[in-house]
Amino acid sequence: MSDEVLKVEPTVKITVRPNGPFRVEGPISLVDVNGQEWDLTGKPAISLCRCGMSTKRPFCDGTHGKEGWKCDASPVPTEPVAQG
Repeated sequence: MSDEVLKVEPTVKITVRPNGPFRVEGPISLVDVNGQEWDLTGKPAISLCRCGMSTKRPFCDGTHGKEGWKCDASPVPTEPVAQG
């Protein structure tokens, strides 16, 4: 038998906030289109803009609330597929 210990990587949790941002928690690496990484030192969680109106994109600045932006936070149910 091997004495190897399985290393479990921490997972990232993304919560879709009702009428709000994506809340991202965990070991986060955020990279732009040019490969530049944001310095997220000391930030165990961030909120990413989902409405497209934030002046601090990709981060949420709360503009969605001021503008009355609405979007469901739950997946759209799919209809069952007929079998046979």
